[in-house]
Amino acid sequence: MQKGMRLNDGHITYLALLAKKDGTRRGFLSKKNSDNTKWHSKWFALLQNMMFYFENESSSRPSGLYLLEGCVCDRAPSPKPSLSAKECLEKQYYFTVTFSHENQKPLELRTEEVKDCDEWVAAITQAR
Repeated sequence: MQKGMRLNDGHITYLALLAKKDGTRRGFLSKKNSDNTKWHSKWFALLQNMMFYFENESSSRPSGLYLLEGCVCDRAPSPKPSLSAKECLEKQYYFTVTFSHENQKPLELRTEEVKDCDEWVAAITQAR
């Protein structure tokens, strides 16, 4: 029988700082908020199968952590622009991370460059 792994706040902070320094992929992504209405720019850092996000590049503590084990990461089509949309959607590239955990909704992310989007999708796919 396999025992569960325990991480405390200190472990997570250490791993987050390691991800910021030596992670396989780091940079700003826009993340859709939990009520699916707004996008917020966050600093992301990928380390092994963990993806941390921070309020900004200089934050020392992560705002959150996604465990990527068993996830599926795919490019997503751009949403249909509404007449009141203020953002220039044609210069945004979208992807989603769908988790295998029950009741965890997909993570919606976007970049401003197609190359960044493709590199994030490849890195997350490899990390899973």
